[in-house]
Amino acid sequence: MANDGFTVFAVPEPLCTALVTARGERLRAAARAWAEAASEPDDEISPDNAMDLLERVSALASSRAEKHLELYCWYFAP
Repeated sequence: MANDGFTVFAVPEPLCTALVTARGERLRAAARAWAEAASEPDDEISPDNAMDLLERVSALASSRAEKHLELYCWYFAP
């Protein structure tokens, strides 16, 4: 097996449920906490970008739940 830079994460059901049900201030609080915890010098995520990403993932989780599908995250790091 070679490291080709691809990684796939399965998003667990409890996280999908939390993303579907979280709205407004709860989602903003999670985005702020994530931005603070994940930021490192030269590799920062702004609270606004974190919020945008969480809103998009929340929408994906909602769509997935309606169709009874699993949610995965594919990541490529060259």
